[in-house]
Amino acid sequence: MLVLLLSLCFQAHAQQRLVSVTYDRVMTPFEQFNTAFETYPGVLDPADYAFFIKFMGSIGRNVHFVCLNYRTEDPDGKEVIASGLLALPEGRLRGVISVSPMCREKPIAGTVHQWALECFPSMRGYAVLMPDTIGYGATQDEVVALLMFENVALTSVHFRQAAQEYLDSLEKPRKLPARTIVYGYSMGAAGALATACHYHAHPELKVKPHALYLGGGVYDPALTIEAAIAAGVNEYLLYPAIARSLNRWRGLNLDYSQLLQGKVLEDFERLSSCESDMTELAKEYGRDLHVYMHPDWFTPERNPEIRRLTEHLKKLKVIVDRHSLPKGLKIYLRHAAEDHYVPVVSTDSFRKELREAGYTNVTYFRDKHGDHLYQGGRAIMELILLAL
Repeated sequence: MLVLLLSLCFQAHAQQRLVSVTYDRVMTPFEQFNTAFETYPGVLDPADYAFFIKFMGSIGRNVHFVCLNYRTEDPDGKEVIASGLLALPEGRLRGVISVSPMCREKPIAGTVHQWALECFPSMRGYAVLMPDTIGYGATQDEVVALLMFENVALTSVHFRQAAQEYLDSLEKPRKLPARTIVYGYSMGAAGALATACHYHAHPELKVKPHALYLGGGVYDPALTIEAAIAAGVNEYLLYPAIARSLNRWRGLNLDYSQLLQGKVLEDFERLSSCESDMTELAKEYGRDLHVYMHPDWFTPERNPEIRRLTEHLKKLKVIVDRHSLPKGLKIYLRHAAEDHYVPVVSTDSFRKELREAGYTNVTYFRDKHGDHLYQGGRAIMELILLAL
C-alpha cells in the first residue's frame, strides 16, 4: 500500500526551484479552442461546443503559456531538471488549478505542444499549473514514470514553487492564490488525489484545496487491470508502457515474454515508448487482450511474473482514510459506464472507499453516454464551469 508522502522531506523554500524559462506564448480564447479541435479531431466536435465557444470567447481572457524548467526529483529520488506548463491569464488571478496530466503521446505533451486541454480554465482567470510527468518534456529521454503517483505529487509541489519564483521575477510580481482546485483525468486522476492529500498533510505549504475533480481514474491499479482482463478488451494499448515503467522505476526486472505475446511483444520497444497515440495503436494491434496478453493472464493460476507484477500494483494504490483530505472538501468524480480504457469499477470502488472514510460532499457522474475520450471532454467543460 502506498503511504502518501508523509515520510518525504520537502524543503519548501530552502532550495531555488526555477532554472529557466523556455518560452512565453500568448493565446486568445478562440485560439485555444481552435488548437483543441486541431489536436483532438474526431474527439472534440466544434458543433457540440458552439454556444460554449461563443460564451467563453466573449468573456474569456488572453493567456500566457509559459514553459518553466525546474529542479525536482525522479521516482528514484534523484534530482533532475524537469519541465512544466504554466497557463497564466492576464489580469487578476481568481485562483489556481493544479493539474496532474493525462497520459498522452510525447509529441503533444504540454510543454512540447505549448498548450494542453487541461489548461482551458485559465481563460477564466485561473493560473493552471501542469508539470510534465517524468519521461516527458525536458526529461523525455527517460522512461515515462507511469503509476508513480507519489512522484506526481512531488513534482506538483516543486513546480508550484518554481511558478511562484517566476512570478516573483516579473516586472510586476504576482502572487499565486492559496485557493486551489486540484484536477486529474485518466492516469492523472490518482496523481491529483495524491497531490491533494499531500497539501492537506503539509499545511506549512499554505495551499488550500477547495475542490478535487477526478475523472476516469486508475485509483487502484491492480483492480483496474483485473477488470480489463475480465472484460477481455481494451482500447488503449498502455500495458507495455506500464511494464516498462515498473521495470525502470521499481526495479522489478520483469520477463516481458511472461506478460505479453505475439506482435505486441515483438514491438515492445516501440509500444512502450509513449511516442505514438495509444488509441491508434490499439486499433492497429487489436483491442482483444487475448491476442497480445500472455495466456496465463486468463487462468486462475497465473505465472510467477504475472503474480509478482500484480502484487506490486497493489502497493501503488492511493490509500484514503478519514485524515487524508480536508473535511467538507468538494469532490467531483466522473467516469463513463462503458469505459474500455479504464474500467468503471475503478471509480465505483473508489467512491465506496470515500463513503466509508466519511467523505460525504462527493458528486459522482457515472455517465451512460460516451466513452473515455468523450468523458474527458465533458470533464474539461465541467472544470471550466467549476472555475466560474
